[in-house]
Amino acid sequence: MLTYVVKLTAGLIGVMIVLRLLGKKEMAQITPLDFVYALILGSVIEEALYETTMPFYEMLFALAYWGLLIYVVEKFALKSHRFRRIAKGGPDLLINDGYLDTKVMDNNNMDVDEVRELLRLQGIFSMRNVKYAILENSGQLSVMQYAANEPISREEMKDDFMENRLSYLFIDGGKIEYETLHDAGHDEHWLRKKIDEDTDYNFDDIYFAEWSENEGFFIQGK
Repeated sequence: MLTYVVKLTAGLIGVMIVLRLLGKKEMAQITPLDFVYALILGSVIEEALYETTMPFYEMLFALAYWGLLIYVVEKFALKSHRFRRIAKGGPDLLINDGYLDTKVMDNNNMDVDEVRELLRLQGIFSMRNVKYAILENSGQLSVMQYAANEPISREEMKDDFMENRLSYLFIDGGKIEYETLHDAGHDEHWLRKKIDEDTDYNFDDIYFAEWSENEGFFIQGK
């Protein structure tokens, strides 16, 4: 039991030192490389606890050496932009002037529904409102809306405003989302007819189609 106490205490102190070396920004922004840092730190502590033949000073050495490696990598990344791009990657312009970049999506193994999920986490429920969106290293989106869509209290403008309605993604990557259609109370026949009546798009040329009761379709072609 005393061995566990010593190892846990030493491990806690070691991890605290490593976190201090990384700096406060690591607590707010976790990149894939930072995730690897955490995995290795956790495995070092775990192996030290359950491997009874490993003395605690070997664990301290492993923590110290891993912390030193992290420190060197972080410092070198600050000095070299090229190395930083290789080791940590960089932000990607996912939506440029209202246009969804499918190449960036493919590079990050994303689909349109995942983009919409990230936007909803920002309080944006339709892609038609987004002028620019940057996919950060942490996997989060930084969003700039069109000026006309910037938040403002509607009651400050007028009393008779239209209530908000959810938007639905009916076509994703050129494929019909039948479950979403059903949830919205519609079917494929309605979708094809509505697109033909309300838009100038050929159904087979659509990459994604978002629809809301208030604003109708927002479509991007392939």
